[in-house]
Amino acid sequence: MVVGIRDEAELADIALTLKTPADVRQTEWQSEVIALEQSLAKARREIEVLQTARETNRERDARTEVSITAALARFEALQEEKIALAAEVVELRDQLAASERARASEQAKVTALQKEKASLATQVASLRDQLAASKSARVLEQTKVNALQKEKTVLSGQFAKLRHELTISERKLKAVYKSTSWRITRPLRSVKLPSIWKTAR
Repeated sequence: MVVGIRDEAELADIALTLKTPADVRQTEWQSEVIALEQSLAKARREIEVLQTARETNRERDARTEVSITAALARFEALQEEKIALAAEVVELRDQLAASERARASEQAKVTALQKEKASLATQVASLRDQLAASKSARVLEQTKVNALQKEKTVLSGQFAKLRHELTISERKLKAVYKSTSWRITRPLRSVKLPSIWKTAR
């Protein structure tokens, strides 16, 4: 079995061999067989090397395929994680917006309360001024009341004194009316001074 294509020199050697004696021809054939066997052995070794390389490549391809599969799985996991993170970001943004709205509302309430506080402080200051004025007026009125009470006490004393004097005068007048001289002079009073006596009675 001839492995390669012979060139013209080899063809000439073969033609020469066919014209040589049988023993020379047999030796050349043996040399050629040995060379062919060596070539075959070399080819087998190359085939083995290629098969080994093919197995190595298969193993490497298998490992590569496993790596690719793992990478794809990791990529899919990362994609899912990315989607989850994007949803979480959207949710956090919504929460942040709601928080900002709530903060703005609370700020508005605080501003309103501050205005109300300022108004109440003004009212309190006004009420304090009114209270101070009322206290001053009350002190003045109390002073007047005390003066009036003192005047009332004096007048009460004078009134009691005058009442006492009136009582004494009434008693004296009744004594005069009951006296004998008053009864004796009655006709004279009715004649001479009627109007005065009537008034006195």
